[in-house]
Amino acid sequence: MQFRPGWKLSLFFVLLLPCLVFLGYWQLQRAGEKRQVLQQIASQRSGSPMTFEQLRQVVDPAYTQLRLRGSYQQDKVILLDNQLYQGRFGYEVVQPFEIVQPFADAGGDVVLVSRGWVAGSLRREVLPQIETVSGVVDLVGEVYVPLGEAFTLADTDLPRGWPKRVQVLDPGALASALGEDVYPHVIRLQSGSNTALTAHWQDINVQPEKHTAYAVQWFAMSLALVILYAGVAMGFIVSKNKAGR
Repeated sequence: MQFRPGWKLSLFFVLLLPCLVFLGYWQLQRAGEKRQVLQQIASQRSGSPMTFEQLRQVVDPAYTQLRLRGSYQQDKVILLDNQLYQGRFGYEVVQPFEIVQPFADAGGDVVLVSRGWVAGSLRREVLPQIETVSGVVDLVGEVYVPLGEAFTLADTDLPRGWPKRVQVLDPGALASALGEDVYPHVIRLQSGSNTALTAHWQDINVQPEKHTAYAVQWFAMSLALVILYAGVAMGFIVSKNKAGR
């Protein structure tokens, strides 16, 4: 009795099975990474809000809670394009914010504050009207540091004039457009903070549980492949035995 399911099927099995198993373990690894990120975020958010002066001493500022006092540059608004919230198209509203004492080393420190989401019009030439905020205000937010390179649908050249509709938030390019130094990370306002709009962002795009579910699917496909290969091979053996009788 010989185990001969055929070289084509065997080659297919040998090549595909390691790939399926690898993808399963990769999804488990991704789930672990996402859990670590969520733990880091929870840890950062558990602390008391810092001042901007204290923030300068933080090595890893991601999701650090922050309190600011200052005023918006009212005539300068950045609209981050292609932002969806509950299935609706819109923009993320970002404005330069000039910090004043006592929450800065000296007056004049500028940060980019993301106020949140506003609905957009399907007519691309129509931009939303953003309510202006005058005078000195107190804000509470957190530092947002992207996990990777931002995906853009178009070039990152900034349009002329204000408001500026952009595909990606580039603090360096925006600092050049503003003609002044800008803190390199965006500050996202907490929901309910003064001047905040709709908080639409998510901490992570895919939850650890979803990665685990994907891993189970890949492992299930691996098991199905093994069963299929064994079934075909055993069927071949049975047919050979019957033919030899």
